[in-house]
Amino acid sequence: MAEIFFSIPDLRIFSYSTTIACGVLLWIFEGINPCFSLQKRRNLHAKLNMSMAALNLLILLPSAILMAFILEWSRNAWPGIGMLALPPVAKAVLIILLIDLWMYVWHRLNHETAFLWRFHSVHHSDPTLDVTTSWRFHFLEILISELLRLPLFMLVGAGIEHLLLYSLFMTPVIEFHHSNISIPPALDRLARLIIPSPMMHRLHHSRLRSEHDSNYGSMLSLWDRLFGSFMMRDNLDDLRLGLDHESEPDKQQLFALLQRPFRP
Repeated sequence: MAEIFFSIPDLRIFSYSTTIACGVLLWIFEGINPCFSLQKRRNLHAKLNMSMAALNLLILLPSAILMAFILEWSRNAWPGIGMLALPPVAKAVLIILLIDLWMYVWHRLNHETAFLWRFHSVHHSDPTLDVTTSWRFHFLEILISELLRLPLFMLVGAGIEHLLLYSLFMTPVIEFHHSNISIPPALDRLARLIIPSPMMHRLHHSRLRSEHDSNYGSMLSLWDRLFGSFMMRDNLDDLRLGLDHESEPDKQQLFALLQRPFRP
C-alpha cells in the first residue's frame, strides 16, 4: 500500500521544498527590512522555535503516511465530494476550500475553548513575531489537530493529493503573515482582500484579548469577513506581542513551553 503515498513524489517534494524555500527567503528578507526593530537574539529565537517544529515532525511525518493509507481506503467506501461528479479541478478546489474552512474553525476553537487554549497559548506566548513563529506549536496541539481532521477529510472524500495541494498553497501564506518583513501599507491592504496579511496577523498576536481573538484565517481572509472575526486598525505602533505573564525570558525555554499546558 505504500504506493498510495509515494505515487505522487513530485507533488510531495515540491510542496515540502516550497515550504523550506519560502521560509528561508522570508528569514533573509525580514533580516534586511524588518517591520519591528530587529531582534538582538534572532538566532536563539529561531533555534527555540525550530526545536519545537522538530518535535512536531515526529508526529506529522508518520501521520502523513498513515493518513494517505486511510484516505485511500475511505474513498473507496465513501466518495464524499466525488458523488457530485465534478471535474477533477472543481473537485480539488471545493475540497481545498472546505479544508481551509475547517482550519478557520479549528483555529477559532483553539481560542474559544479553555482546554485547547492551554496548548495554543504556547504559540501566542512568543514575545516576538517572525517566520519561525509559524512553526512554533505544542506537539499535543498538533496531535489533537491530526486526530480531529482525519474524520473530516474522510467525510469530504479528500485524498492525500488534496492535502499536499492545500499545504502547497497554505504554508507559504502562513509563513508570510507570521513574518517580520516590512511591506508598504497599500500592498498589505491589497493582500488582505484575499489572504490574511502580515498586519492582520500581527494584530492576532496582540496581548489584548479583544484583538488576538480575531483574524483566524489560515489561507483565505474570506472566512473572517464572512463570520465576523475580521479586525484591523491602521496603526500598530503601540502593538505589544505575546501574552501577559507568559512571555518572560524564563518561560521562553523549550522545557518550560512544553510544560505550559499543564501549569495551573
